[in-house]
Amino acid sequence: METVKLKEFEVKHDCFQQAIKAFWIFAEYWKLDEPDDFYEGFGTVDLSEIELKKWKISLIINYSFDEPLEYVQTTLKVLFQEKSLAEYRILQNFKGEIIDDGLIFK
Repeated sequence: METVKLKEFEVKHDCFQQAIKAFWIFAEYWKLDEPDDFYEGFGTVDLSEIELKKWKISLIINYSFDEPLEYVQTTLKVLFQEKSLAEYRILQNFKGEIIDDGLIFK
């Protein structure tokens, strides 16, 4: 995929806005469903003090499986008091549907 096509994909599917929306859903469910893990990651950080910043978007071809898996990965920086705390990623198929997501702490 050319970078022009990737930029068009981002605009068409509003990738960063989808990632922002998905992060807040992810964080709220994680806090409710697995509070111990949530507090291990975020400590006493109040979610309302979290800032999300656009970070990067990329085409990924993952060869870990029997057949290569191709997707677009959108990454947000998760900031607290202007310091990077984690990265949140969504993976989208070429139709723009979210197929997975994850939070990676620094």
